[in-house]
Amino acid sequence: MVWNDTTNRQGLVQDCEDLCGLGATGITSSTTLFAQFTRWANKWNLIGAKIAINAQDGFDFDDPSYSTFPSGTFVGTTNRDYNFDDTMKMLKLKLVALSFDGSHFVKAKPADTNDPIFQNVVREDTTVDSLVGGLNPIYDPHANGIDIYPKFTSDQVTAGAKVYVEFYREPKSFAITGTDSQEPGFASPFHQLISKGASYEYACLYKPDLAVSLRLDLYGNNATIPGIVKDMEEWYSFRYPQAKRIIPLMENPR
Repeated sequence: MVWNDTTNRQGLVQDCEDLCGLGATGITSSTTLFAQFTRWANKWNLIGAKIAINAQDGFDFDDPSYSTFPSGTFVGTTNRDYNFDDTMKMLKLKLVALSFDGSHFVKAKPADTNDPIFQNVVREDTTVDSLVGGLNPIYDPHANGIDIYPKFTSDQVTAGAKVYVEFYREPKSFAITGTDSQEPGFASPFHQLISKGASYEYACLYKPDLAVSLRLDLYGNNATIPGIVKDMEEWYSFRYPQAKRIIPLMENPR
């Protein structure tokens, strides 16, 4: 489902209007209400991305509305730290690789300065890089970036050293004005997570009885009704075929 379709009333906004009993154009005709529902929808779009990423079985989630691959390359310097730009919209780091010559990359393993390898040295120690070889680099994630070990030498920087990262990112936000044909970034059977989630936020404020019903649709009752969230978690955990080994009940005696 697209975000907003005032012509044919096939959008998520129109679903919100119906769910909340606001009538046709009840949301789209009000600038304030439309902005509120867009904010709630973008919140639940992030929740949907989180569910898909946490539950995925190897089929990596990304919003198809993007025209780029979720990756970035940093020009190597002699500094140890590399910070991620806010425009990357990164949610979780997936992969880090270092190139010491600008052409060939070596995957780096995640580590922490509390690990045994750093037992007798600290980040700024001049000998710390000697503990890590170029064939087995590591990186230490921090607030909005990473520290790499070993850091590049001046000669390696001159040769074109690089840091390459892949990551999971936020889904694209829905627009707060006009008709928007953007769809949620996750699978279509669960698009109502957006409209029911946004409607739930509205109902919590203005229609508590409706909020109870929508909460049941979203989260289920842990018995007969699984809820959209649970269904989505299970679906994303088995999204692509997996080989199964068949163990015979008994061996052929011959």
